[in-house]
Amino acid sequence: MKTILFSIILAFLAADSFARQSSSYEDYQAKKNMAAIGLIYDYYGDDLEDWQKMYIEYRRYTSSGPIIGRLNVGHRFDLTDYQAEIDYWPKYNENWYSYFNLGVSDGDLFPELRAGAELFRALPKGFETSLGFRYLKFSEDDVIILTGSIGKYIGNWLLIGRPYFTPQDSGISTSFTLMARRYLGNPDTFASLLAGLGFSPDERRFLDGQVDNRVLNSRFIGVRTNYLIRNQFEIFGDVKLTWQEFLFTQNYTRIATFEMGGRYRF
Repeated sequence: MKTILFSIILAFLAADSFARQSSSYEDYQAKKNMAAIGLIYDYYGDDLEDWQKMYIEYRRYTSSGPIIGRLNVGHRFDLTDYQAEIDYWPKYNENWYSYFNLGVSDGDLFPELRAGAELFRALPKGFETSLGFRYLKFSEDDVIILTGSIGKYIGNWLLIGRPYFTPQDSGISTSFTLMARRYLGNPDTFASLLAGLGFSPDERRFLDGQVDNRVLNSRFIGVRTNYLIRNQFEIFGDVKLTWQEFLFTQNYTRIATFEMGGRYRF
């Protein structure tokens, strides 16, 4: 863990040295490549095993939209597993764009297969809406999550509400998340407040896709930030506190999540 943190700090310092000659934001947007590294650490209460995840990604900005390749490395229960993912964000015109995701893994910490798709539509008066799904295939079961969103731009603020619906034999599990984002000068510099309530749609909360885990409740609050430095390098961070139900505990377990990382565009 200390080695990973030290590596990320060195990456920050190296990237800042490359970015000392500042360019304009328009020049930054014109660059077609981006490399990123990040670290996520879930600290569990009740003497449960913590979860560590490191990822590296490469993003290519194409004429139709960005394509992102990502390698995730997870560590928990003395296991280290890998997951490969690809995201695609095609833009069709000024009002329509979409999101596609595909991921595979042959380990125990990630789903064998994950997939997702979502269609977004910009509406008049600063509104935006979307509709999509997420699919997680585990060795014993699979999980389908239906989702969507409605957002509203108000000056420098973006407000988004997002529900999640997971069908199962006994009914439909639901949850809802809210985000309030404040932009600070450009679209790549912002601070966000996050909150959610209901079942947890996070794949890290599913234990090998067990059906019973889909009805377990959670609630969370968090803060997320992203800052553009010298129009070339981004740093980001996330702090979140979650209260999560588990089958083997009678009370909510508190989970503190920390994420940090950086992106370099070239």
